[in-house]
Amino acid sequence: MNSPPSADSDQSLSEALARLEEVERGLERLAATVRAQTAELQGELGEVRLSVIALHSHAVSPPLAEAPVVDDLAEESAEGARLVALDLIGRGISLDDSKERLREAFPGIDAERVLREVGATPAS
Repeated sequence: MNSPPSADSDQSLSEALARLEEVERGLERLAATVRAQTAELQGELGEVRLSVIALHSHAVSPPLAEAPVVDDLAEESAEGARLVALDLIGRGISLDDSKERLREAFPGIDAERVLREVGATPAS
């Protein structure tokens, strides 16, 4: 037959449950910190990726005096612009910000056209 729990066992159980709740709260805080830092690092990675692609596009196709459309750029730069556009849209960057970033990374590019080509905006 089971004997009723003693005051000591009730106290031990209460302490164990309190410790369990404390550990759970600590894990939740840690998980939130990891999620926030992961999002921050993903954003930084995207910015670095843009910078590398921009440097590559400048090496392949120096900025021109007139603003050419994508077809007038070296195919490598155009493909890079498309990849960046897909990455920006995939990361949830707004269309306006995506256009601005594409224009910065690929001077002279028709950013709206690139975004249409990758299906980010409807054809007009």
